[in-house]
Amino acid sequence: MVEWQEVSNEDLTQIIKNLQYELKEVFKQQGKLTDSDVLKISQELDQFILEYQRRNLTNQKGAKL
Repeated sequence: MVEWQEVSNEDLTQIIKNLQYELKEVFKQQGKLTDSDVLKISQELDQFILEYQRRNLTNQKGAKL
């Protein structure tokens, strides 16, 4: 489990980019969206994207106050 407070926004962005690249490469090799490795990476990527969106939403709400 990731400790989100320990991950900087810059690191979060880089992790997302790396996982997107890895997902594309594994999909090219496996050729199926239902492959277990593709699904595992996709789910991990989803978690990081959700955290990125949560932070941006929180920052936007804070800026409006």
